[in-house]
Parts: sequence; structure tokens; C-alpha cells
Amino acid sequence: MNETVEPGAEERDDSPYDENGVDRSLVRWMLSLSPTERLAQVQSAIDLIMSARELPDRSR
Repeated sequence: MNETVEPGAEERDDSPYDENGVDRSLVRWMLSLSPTERLAQVQSAIDLIMSARELPDRSR
């Protein structure tokens, strides 16, 4: 996904992305969680990656 930031959008607070292309809604969402909930989200992502690594290699 190659999202581009609209010129001048970084100057507006309503822009979904900051000047570095960071999705502000994801930052707001993560900050709305408690530290325990944040860790649970990270652990879920790790679990997903680890289970994907265990899948058989079908590229052959």
C-alpha cells in the first residue's frame, strides 16, 4: 500500500496522516487502550505471525 499524504495536509489536524505518513487514527486507537490491552494487541499480532510461520511452504 503506497498511501501519499496530500500536500499541506500535515498542517491540518483533521488529516488522517501526519507529515511522516503515520495513520493518526491507529495512534489514537492504541492510546485509548490501557497498557494491558496494548500488550494483548501486540501479543495477538505475534501469535498470528508465529502461526503463519508454522504453515507448510507451498511455494514449491
